[in-house]
Amino acid sequence: MSSNHEGHNHSAPSLDSINKAFYIGIGLNTLFTAVEFIVGYSTNSLALIADASHNLSDVAGLIISLIGMRLAQKSATNLYTYGYKKASILASLINAVLLIYIVINITLEGVERLNNLPEIGGSPIIITAIIGVIINTLSAFLFYKGQKEDINIKGAFLHLLVDAIVSVGVVISGVLIYYTHWNIIDPIISFVIAIIILFSTWSLLKESLKLTLDGVPKGIDLRTIEHVFLKNKMIKEVHHLHVWALSSSQNALTVHLVLEQNVDTQSFLAIKHKIKHALIHENIHHSTIEIDDITEEDNENQCK
Repeated sequence: MSSNHEGHNHSAPSLDSINKAFYIGIGLNTLFTAVEFIVGYSTNSLALIADASHNLSDVAGLIISLIGMRLAQKSATNLYTYGYKKASILASLINAVLLIYIVINITLEGVERLNNLPEIGGSPIIITAIIGVIINTLSAFLFYKGQKEDINIKGAFLHLLVDAIVSVGVVISGVLIYYTHWNIIDPIISFVIAIIILFSTWSLLKESLKLTLDGVPKGIDLRTIEHVFLKNKMIKEVHHLHVWALSSSQNALTVHLVLEQNVDTQSFLAIKHKIKHALIHENIHHSTIEIDDITEEDNENQCK
């Protein structure tokens, strides 16, 4: 016997509450990226161009994240019986891959510049980068609350926060170039930016890839989930426990339970909703529980 429960979500952020953050973030970063590219090329600053490239990837990332979250809100269909919830996970994976691509491009361009250092203007870099610090800090703040509950929003938050830190590095680069005229500082700072982007992206890439492959979501402990079942005196054994991510903010579970010999199925059904509610507090929003006959389970174990 099986039962599927569409548990109410206690903590997933509402799309309506974050729409404004996405639109403001996209608008501000699109405008700033255009300015940064123009100033970067006019001053021959690779550090500024690298930062602009990263900002451009963030604009694309914000758009991809927004599309992913909108798709995740769409209703289920006969073809996609879970709806399009997985789109938000795919969006975070695309964002991570996009950032890795940016890191490779920045590194290659930096190596070329080491062999042919151009003259670089320091003051325009300083002014532009300071504006970047302000814009990226404000944009990241808009996603601070939602990033605690959703890996997709967390990806947007981390990108913008790293951008603010990177812009600080570009300010330092501009100041050093302005006072020392050591143009080699520019490609060196661009390498530092690439390393920062790589480190900030790596965990997002691993988690997104794991969720895409239906790995156990971060923060979910299978032993804790198993204990939720076994602490109930009606349940004897837990088998075939599987947990995976439906979306960037919702998780699902399937499990087979063996009841104690003196417990009938109807008695268990009377308290099953309490177990499902306990699972919600463990960040399991959709659960399917199947009750196995103990003789069937014993036969299955003997065949193994």
